[in-house]
Amino acid sequence: MNAASLLAAGIQSLTRNRMRSALTVLGIVIGVAAVIATLAIGQGAREAVQAQIRALGANTLSVIPGTVTAGGARGGMGSITSLTPEDATAIKRECPAVDAFAPGVRTLAQVVYGNTNWSTQIQGTTADFATIRQWPVSSGAFITDSDVRGAAKVCVLGASVVKQLFGDSDPIGATVRIKDVPFRVVGVLSFKGGTGFGGDQDDTVLIPLTSAQRS
Repeated sequence: MNAASLLAAGIQSLTRNRMRSALTVLGIVIGVAAVIATLAIGQGAREAVQAQIRALGANTLSVIPGTVTAGGARGGMGSITSLTPEDATAIKRECPAVDAFAPGVRTLAQVVYGNTNWSTQIQGTTADFATIRQWPVSSGAFITDSDVRGAAKVCVLGASVVKQLFGDSDPIGATVRIKDVPFRVVGVLSFKGGTGFGGDQDDTVLIPLTSAQRS
């Protein structure tokens, strides 16, 4: 039996059993679609996890002071200020695997602009922070080494803080008050998104490390 005869017999069989043929084709379509959908979901989940890891900064290690107990009261992580910028310098010097470091201090404070205010995280840091966290500015400029040396009263705002204080207005050049101290806005961080643990990375204000230490 040649190929033409086999094809004719196959078509005839399908024609005689239309319902069975339709159900078979439907089963094949559903099976293929299910496999494709499963692969797409898995790929999407992997990309989402990778995006969250990239948002936290690639190849980064955070060193945080430990706890302290005084008078029977125990403090949480970071309650003892045992680390100094010199410790970060020593780590860089003694560990060749460290490419860059950015010592920092954190606190919560009310940021005020005009008649609007917002409670957010204030981070004192250095110029290398943007490189380490892979977090460039979307407009303006980042904190410079000169700002850190001179304890300049400048700040870089996260996207969420800009939305709360300025709405759709451009904040570059404006003056905000942090703990009643005026700071000039020099930059706006690019949108970073959530941490995956319910936090908002964009709800932050960066200022020079030395300015944070003196405030």
